[in-house]
Amino acid sequence: MPKIKINGKETEVAAGKSVLQACLDNGVFVPHYCWHPGLSPAGNCRMCLVKVSNSRKLEVSCMYPCTEGLEVTTEGPEIADARKDVLEFLLINHPLDCPICDKAGECDLQDFTYAYRQGTSRFVEPKNMRHTKDLGPNIRIWGNRCIACSRCVRFCNEISGTGELALVNRGDRSVVDVFPGVPIDNPLSLNVVDICPVGALIDKNFLYSARVWFAQETETVCASCSRGCSSLLTTLDGVIKRHIARENPDTNKYWMCDEGRLNVRYVSSDKRLKVARGTAGELGAAAQTIVRKHGSGSVAGLVSSYQTIEEIFLFKKLMMALKADSVGVLTQSRGERRTFPGGFVIEADKTPNRAFAEMALGPEAVAQGAGRVVADILAGKVRGLMLLNGIPDFAFPTDLLTAAEKLDFLGVMDIAQSPLSDKAHVLLPGAAWAEKDGTFLNVDRRVQRIRRALPPPGAARPEVELLQRALIELRARERLVSAEGVFREVTKEFAGFSDFDYTDVGVKGVALTS
Repeated sequence: MPKIKINGKETEVAAGKSVLQACLDNGVFVPHYCWHPGLSPAGNCRMCLVKVSNSRKLEVSCMYPCTEGLEVTTEGPEIADARKDVLEFLLINHPLDCPICDKAGECDLQDFTYAYRQGTSRFVEPKNMRHTKDLGPNIRIWGNRCIACSRCVRFCNEISGTGELALVNRGDRSVVDVFPGVPIDNPLSLNVVDICPVGALIDKNFLYSARVWFAQETETVCASCSRGCSSLLTTLDGVIKRHIARENPDTNKYWMCDEGRLNVRYVSSDKRLKVARGTAGELGAAAQTIVRKHGSGSVAGLVSSYQTIEEIFLFKKLMMALKADSVGVLTQSRGERRTFPGGFVIEADKTPNRAFAEMALGPEAVAQGAGRVVADILAGKVRGLMLLNGIPDFAFPTDLLTAAEKLDFLGVMDIAQSPLSDKAHVLLPGAAWAEKDGTFLNVDRRVQRIRRALPPPGAARPEVELLQRALIELRARERLVSAEGVFREVTKEFAGFSDFDYTDVGVKGVALTS
């Protein structure tokens, strides 16, 4: 652990760490473009220049190793002048199109120009024009904005391992391009938009959709697979405009798959259920009538692993109140688990909370429970069914649709219209993952929070509310509490949850201890 001084303050740093990393770790910001914590250093933007005690010239801090006794100075007239000179070169061919650039408000070039430049240019010659074109189905490049930092190239080489991008040409004509006939279309492609420090690479799905200073951002978790990547939702006027990765070293580091980013359109789909038939109280009363008429075990339940910890917990309580013997879990899997060269993983399980469904209802309910419910309906044992789905674009099994015809009562809580919602005697529109608060337990048994970014449409309500109202009708619950209140109940009943509370989960989650 070498000791160095940063702006006169002594600190210990890990052996092999660069000066830039040491500065950032100690709260001393050094401007940079090409360096990214998830990529190998390149040292080509020259913006992170600092003064070090064992060199007569300024050094590129992202490539300079920390050694015992090194003294680092990050600010001063000489350093400021050097950064101004670097920015002047970077801006020589850069267009003044900030008013139409989707990176405006999040652009490092804007921020550093404001800090180090005076808004004037000495360059009077014609600018070099570089290509503007599609690089793939989701990505477009404005080559005139590219500063050749090579972040995107390194990402495709090191993280996705697909290598579609390269820097072509030299000098001030250097620009990012794809290899001929090989568009950037890998499952992680949109990460290059996140890490582009300027507005060169743009997500075509976000193009001209929102200005970030008008939009709202909500820290949440992606629900598109059991990995549970930490993510950030950008919303404007009640619509999700963007879903991007958020740093979390314990789940996704800095990355996120394209499927998770784009699997948000269903939230504002025309197929969303917005009108209720009946109430949560009527749902509970009707199910109880079936139990009184046909006895214990005559009502069954199906819940999906797309629901939160709190909702699966309450659903279990509802099934206990109704003396249900048959309880199954609806899941959705697709393809195989895929691990990329950079360590990022896309899970085959496309639901976010299977781990807790297994913990609360048992592995058998997840693996075979839905089949058991169908069999009990067809055998005449089950006369009423409570269905809590929420999986977007879910194709219900054909045998379940057939069995539903034999039911005396079908209660459905779901987010989208389906054959079962059409048959339901009581239909309660639920809330999508972006419209409610709660927690998920990911494949690594890490509890993570989702946060409400939008209001549910029409009569839709979070299922944590609907389930509590049904339980209150059955006199199995006294009052309505928030998702946080239900989570406190979970911590009292399940091992591993008792060591932390809702606040401890925070924005990066907490791993279960047992």
